[in-house]
Amino acid sequence: MSTRRIAYAAVLAALYVVIGQFVRIPNPMVGGGAIIAINMVVVVIAGILLGPAGGALTGLVGTSLNAVFLGTGAAPYEFAAIIPHTIMGFTAGVVGRRNQLVASLTILVGHILNIIAFIIVGLMPANQMAVTIFSIGLAAEAVVDIVVIVLAVPLLRPLVREAAPA
Repeated sequence: MSTRRIAYAAVLAALYVVIGQFVRIPNPMVGGGAIIAINMVVVVIAGILLGPAGGALTGLVGTSLNAVFLGTGAAPYEFAAIIPHTIMGFTAGVVGRRNQLVASLTILVGHILNIIAFIIVGLMPANQMAVTIFSIGLAAEAVVDIVVIVLAVPLLRPLVREAAPA
């Protein structure tokens, strides 16, 4: 990775943390204070724009830093999401080289791997996915995430191209 791409990844990782700390969008499908984790889209966007290494780096650094800064209630979930988000960013980079629309669907990789990680570390019971309200809430979050990615990438791509070395 070039120094410029590493710098982009760092900026996007910082954006992940800022969104993770301050943006709280309630998930209308799930009660109890559940939110749409909109910061996850930053990792997919990084993968699409910066490639597999940039996406993985953004997922690793952004999620790690966000976990450190989160309060005790949510931090265990964010720590468990470090590897899933790193894989999600890498996958978005690989798929993004071929098709941006399909790459936006790699957010599902992150959601699925998050659930597996949460179950493995004991943060979520394995039967939670069977609960309809949880599944509907997760589907609503995925739809919002995909729409944001599809809209944001074309807006951000010229900034990355213009600043890229000739």
